[in-house]
Amino acid sequence: MQVDAVIVGDGPTGRLAYRVLSALGLDAVVVAPANAHGTDPRTTALLPSSVEGLDRLGIDVRPKATPLPTMLIESVGPFGLTAERFSAAEVDTPYLALNLPIGDLVALMPAAHRVEDKVVGVRHGPGRVFVLTEGGAQISARLAIAADGVRSPTREAARIRMWRRPLGLSALCAPVELDAPHQGLCIERYDDTGSITVIPVGGREGSLISIAPTAEIQRLATAGAPAIEASARMRQPAYGAIRLAAPLVVFPVSLGWAPAPVRRRVVAVGEAAHTVPPIGAQGWNLAVRDVLALADVLSDAVRTGGDIGGSDVLSRYARRRRFDLPGRLAAVGMLAGVATDTSLPGRLARQVGLGMLSRVTPIKHALMRRGLA
Repeated sequence: MQVDAVIVGDGPTGRLAYRVLSALGLDAVVVAPANAHGTDPRTTALLPSSVEGLDRLGIDVRPKATPLPTMLIESVGPFGLTAERFSAAEVDTPYLALNLPIGDLVALMPAAHRVEDKVVGVRHGPGRVFVLTEGGAQISARLAIAADGVRSPTREAARIRMWRRPLGLSALCAPVELDAPHQGLCIERYDDTGSITVIPVGGREGSLISIAPTAEIQRLATAGAPAIEASARMRQPAYGAIRLAAPLVVFPVSLGWAPAPVRRRVVAVGEAAHTVPPIGAQGWNLAVRDVLALADVLSDAVRTGGDIGGSDVLSRYARRRRFDLPGRLAAVGMLAGVATDTSLPGRLARQVGLGMLSRVTPIKHALMRRGLA
């Protein structure tokens, strides 16, 4: 098979890349095992800038999404419970984020041209890259996009180096049902265990995310649903009883970055190029920024008759992401460290920081605008 571009990965990042390439008039194919994204129970919170970017591509997530107009950050520490409310109205935006299940997001971006197979290798030739599958297929393209997640076999086969720093933390994520209506209020609490967040979905549903030292998350996951539900209700009392609605997902938390995400006609995007803790709503929003930046440089190449997989084109993409990503990754890493620090100085610093934001609103609003951009 010969195409303009091959996209490895059938999750939301791969589907978005397919949408972008198709809009540019390029012949693209998505390659991934059947039902590669499976029944992922997680949700993703899209920031206003991501929603606007998807709008430009004709992808309207609003009918499937739950608006999050308000967020409450709580911190348990030497001063008891301190809290600060963050409202979209403070920064003149209709919502802080739109939250929707990953499965619904994928369904909004159908891929007409797909090969259901597992990628096992990458070869290079003059002006082409060849993606090899377990079933024996060889797909020839001018450009290959690795959108196949954190462990990305395509990135590894292309020898794109990934720097990764384990944080000694793990995350537990699960869809939950709530006794009390959430009214669009997302509550993130930092306490003696770590952080726990309930992100609203629908009317009385939510996405539960708990981040803590790996041993604690493993203990909780092993204890089973009743223990998880009791812990969640104790740490997030505003929602009443919290019941698991589907199997949970547990995964290690780390910071990762591919400083040079391009090599010999292969470009890594999304979690194949960077990983962040599930805090601060950056996750898939960074992938959106990746794909939109790639769309810009590929659009220029298509318009001028350039080579979409050429080193000059992909180098421009790499430079653009190099200016944007390091600062965002550092900020999320710092936030994860602050949120899960259970030492007395750490808990004290959190509470003092929240108090300062409450008193100095220009700084609070500046941080909000930066986080939503």
